[in-house]
Amino acid sequence: MNGVMEVAMKIDLNFLPFEISDFTVPVFRRKFNGEKREAGYFVAKLPISQNTGDTATYDTYRVALSQFANSDAYSFRAHENPRLMTSIIWYLFKCRILQHVSENKIKAEVVDRYEKYVSFIVEEFPEGQRVVKAYPYYLGITKQYGFLLDFSFKKKPGVAFGKRIQQLSFSIDRAGKSNANSYLDRFNYIKAFIRTTFSTLGALSIGEQQYHISPYFVRLDSQELKERTYIFGNDHENYDKIRGIKTHPYALPPKEPLFVFVFKDTEKASGNELYRALIGKSYASTFSGMKDWFNCDINTNNVVRIAVDFDSDNNAIDTLVSGLNDIAEKNPQKQIIGLFIDSYSHFNNNSDNYIKAKQAFFSRGIPLQVVRNDRIVASDGLKWAISGIGLQIFSKLGGIPWLVKPSTSNCLIFGIGKAHDIQRQRDGSTSVKKYFAYSVCFDSTGVYRSLGVLCDTDNRAEYYSDLEKNIISQIEARISQGQAITDCVIHTPFRMRNDEMMTIKKSIDRLRQQHSGMSFTVMRINVKNRFFGFADNNLKVPYESSYVKLSEKEYLVWFEGLRHGREYLNKRIANPTYIEFFYGGNEYAKTIRLLQDAVNLAGASWRGFNTKLEPISIFYPQLIAGFIRDFRKLDANQDFRQALSQFNTPWFL
Repeated sequence: MNGVMEVAMKIDLNFLPFEISDFTVPVFRRKFNGEKREAGYFVAKLPISQNTGDTATYDTYRVALSQFANSDAYSFRAHENPRLMTSIIWYLFKCRILQHVSENKIKAEVVDRYEKYVSFIVEEFPEGQRVVKAYPYYLGITKQYGFLLDFSFKKKPGVAFGKRIQQLSFSIDRAGKSNANSYLDRFNYIKAFIRTTFSTLGALSIGEQQYHISPYFVRLDSQELKERTYIFGNDHENYDKIRGIKTHPYALPPKEPLFVFVFKDTEKASGNELYRALIGKSYASTFSGMKDWFNCDINTNNVVRIAVDFDSDNNAIDTLVSGLNDIAEKNPQKQIIGLFIDSYSHFNNNSDNYIKAKQAFFSRGIPLQVVRNDRIVASDGLKWAISGIGLQIFSKLGGIPWLVKPSTSNCLIFGIGKAHDIQRQRDGSTSVKKYFAYSVCFDSTGVYRSLGVLCDTDNRAEYYSDLEKNIISQIEARISQGQAITDCVIHTPFRMRNDEMMTIKKSIDRLRQQHSGMSFTVMRINVKNRFFGFADNNLKVPYESSYVKLSEKEYLVWFEGLRHGREYLNKRIANPTYIEFFYGGNEYAKTIRLLQDAVNLAGASWRGFNTKLEPISIFYPQLIAGFIRDFRKLDANQDFRQALSQFNTPWFL
C-alpha cells in the first residue's frame, strides 16, 4: 500500500444500537455535595438551566429516575451527557434482566462492578459455558446508544486448560489446528444469539417511551494504514518475515555463540531431540536449522551441558551457578546462552524451576531460552514451535532478525508495562504490589534503545515521579547529542490520570521553550477490550492494518488480518486492538502517523513470527515487569537495575 485509502471496506462493529438514540428522559436532580453514592442514584454534570443549548454552563448533580428529598424535575436530553445516559440504560437493562432471570426466562449473570455487563449463558459443557456478554455503550462516531455483544468461553474452576476448551472457544478447529474460521464462527454464534435470545427481550422502557434495539450491527467505513515492510540483510525488503529471514537476517550476533544445555539425566532424550530440531534434522519441512535460517551455526563444537535436577536436588541452584561461573570463566570472548528443559507441564504457565533458572542466568548477564519438556516429547511437539524458539535464541545472542521500515524519525516513543503481585494477608485481606518497566524507541523500526525498571512500588506518586525523570533524561540526552526530537509519545496499556499527564507535560514544555516544535501525545493501547469487527467478506476478517474510528479520540486497529493478493488464511487472526488518545491526537495527519508507528512496532517483536497485538513499546516492558516481580520473590535484595545494565540483548523474550 502506498498510503492511507479513503475507504477500504465496510466493517460491522459488534454493536447493536437503539433504533432511535435521541432520548429525553424525565429525571430528578439536586446539587451534589459529596454525599455517599448509593444504588439507584447517579452523579453527573448537567446544564444549570434547561434548554441552554451547546453553550450551557454545567454543574455536578445527584440524579435519580424517581423523586427524592429536595430534588427538582429535569428533562434530561441524552446528548447533554452520554456517560449519564449510558449509566441510565445500564440501570434499566440490569433491572429488566434480573426480572427475566427470576422468572426463569433466561440464564444470565449480571456483573455490576468496574466493568458492567450481562453474561448470557448460551450453552453449558462439562468444561464450562459458552456465553455472550452485553455491555452498554455509546458509539461516539455515530452518536448512538446500544450494546456491544461479544462471545467468550467461561472455563469452570479447577478444569485444566487444554485442547477441548480451545475448540469450544473457537481458538482451534476440530482437527486441533489454529482456527482460520474463528471470525466467521464468532459472527455466526453472536448472530444466532441475537435471533434466539436478545431479540426476545423486547423494547426497553426509557422514561415514558419504549425503545427497540436494532437486530443489526452498525456498519462503519474502515481505512487502511500502510502495510508493514520488513528490512533484512543487505537492506533487502519483504512483506513476509519468514521469506525475508531465509534471505539473510538484518545483522548477525557480534560474538561467537556457546550453547549451554541444562537438563536432568532422565531428560537426555529430550535434550538430544531439541538439539536435532535446532540443527534442522527433526522437522526440516518447517525449520531447516539455525544455520540455514539465521546463518548462526549450532554444532557439537559449541554445545556444553550442565546436569541439574531441580525436582530432587536441593542444591540444584548451587550446581547451576557453579557450572555457569566455570563456563563463563573459560569462554570470556563468547556469547553464552542457556537452553533449559523445564519438566513443568501445565499449559502456558511459568514453573518455580523456570523462574529459578531464569534468575540464575539473569543475575550473571546471560540470556536463557526455556523449552517445556512436554512440548518436546509430544507428537510433532516442536514442529510448529521450533522456528519461534530459534528466532528467540538468535535474538538473545545479539542478532537482529529484521527491522520494520520506519514511518517516523526524530520521535521518542516511551512505552510502559506493568505486572501485579496479589498478596494475601493473614487477616484474609489482599494487597496489590505493582511493578513497572519501560522501553525507549526513537523510531518505529523496532530497535529499542534502552529498557529498564521504573519502580516496584504501590506508591503512585513515586512511580510517576520516576516516569517523569526517565522521560526528561532521555530527551535531554538526545538533545545534548545534537539530535532533534519532534514528537514525544507515551504508549501505555492503562489509563493515566489527567494531573499525572499534566505533570509530565509541564516538564516537557520547559524543554520546548529551548527546543521548539516538540509535541506531546499519550496513547492508551489496550489488547484486552470488548470490541470486535467483521469484514464484508466470506471469512469476515478485515485486512491487516485496517482501522475504524470509534470517536474523535478512539480507534480500533487490526494489527493482523488478510493481506492484499493473499485473501486466504491458514491460522486464527487475533482480535483488534483498541487505541485511545488521552492527550493529543487532534491533528488527523499526525494521528494517522502515530497509529502507523503502533502498527509497525506490533510487527517488530522478535519473540515469534506472528504479529503481536500490542507494540513492543508495551510488550517488552510488560515481560520485564513480570520477570522482576517473579525474581523479587526469590531475592528481595537483588539490585535488578544493576543486573539489567549487563544486557545488550533481549534476554526477556
